[in-house]
Amino acid sequence: MDVAGGSSLRKRVFCWSGARAPRASQVVAVMLGLAGPIAAGVMVGHARMGMVMSLGGLALSGDGKGETFREQVPGLVYALVAGSAAMFTGSAMAGHDMLTAFGVPAIAAAAGLLGGISRPLARATTQFMVYTIIAANLGLSGVHPLATMLLFSLGAAWAAGLSLILRPLFQALGSDPTPHTPANVVPSPRRYAGQLLHRWWNSLAHLSGWQYALRITLCLATAEAFEWIFPHHHGYWVSITVVIVVQRNLQAALTRTLQRAAGTALGVLLVSLLLLGSPGLWAMISMLAVLAAVRPILKEANYTAYAAVTTPLIILLLDFGQKTSWPVIVDRLAATLAGCVLALTFGYLMWSANHPITGRT
Repeated sequence: MDVAGGSSLRKRVFCWSGARAPRASQVVAVMLGLAGPIAAGVMVGHARMGMVMSLGGLALSGDGKGETFREQVPGLVYALVAGSAAMFTGSAMAGHDMLTAFGVPAIAAAAGLLGGISRPLARATTQFMVYTIIAANLGLSGVHPLATMLLFSLGAAWAAGLSLILRPLFQALGSDPTPHTPANVVPSPRRYAGQLLHRWWNSLAHLSGWQYALRITLCLATAEAFEWIFPHHHGYWVSITVVIVVQRNLQAALTRTLQRAAGTALGVLLVSLLLLGSPGLWAMISMLAVLAAVRPILKEANYTAYAAVTTPLIILLLDFGQKTSWPVIVDRLAATLAGCVLALTFGYLMWSANHPITGRT
């Protein structure tokens, strides 16, 4: 790689954008939407059930960004439906190694294809893949898949309600700016379902229409093989990382892989420091609340920093009420970095005609 190319990559990985800071109502909604259910679970003596509800809050924490109530609702509904379906599907596969090994790549293939219909479906199907993998590895023995889905849905509904209620409340108090549309902004043309389906169907006549589904399926099949070769080493984190890192836009794949790898390494170091003193349950809930509040601030500003906060947030959430050891942290770091390598090789380099790493065409 030449010096100019290396400098360009470093800027893309570590630079901070001038994106507008999120509204105060959004930060508060995300914080309460995630920390509230798990705090309630601790108070009634069911911390793990509260954790599942908090996963619903996590799933909806990046949606509902519209300026008005009408613009917020579709994104929240997509996330709620996709996450709930994923929790049922993943929970139904839990404990069945062969079903999971073949089911996850197959589900990803179907989801990858359907996500090409529209941008909202692309986001929803990515969420579906991530939460299917999480649900398949939650380890909630004796809990029916429908019960897991219901708990998740309740947590998601709580987060959605907060997002919809707090914005007008904060606007009335003057803490959030009143939504407005600049006069010089031309709204995007609306596409109807028939048009979207027709365009998607025509895209399947070309390799580009199948490319993302093939890439994500190949990466996840390889990740499942990693789990078989190295069992009991948090191999499902390889799959989660693959889904997060592999982009539909092939041009963004290299930058996102580097950002995710750097952010994850920083995040593991951060969670190690947080857990160094073996904090109690309420101290961990406070950490979760702070990390949840910081996520929307960093999401548009710098993805590396966003990943560095998201990693300890997910680790603290999934391990809530359980003892976390250094070997577990090291395993997760190794699995995540392995996922980044898989995403870079099988999800990017094999498909790219122009390799920024070598500078050759």
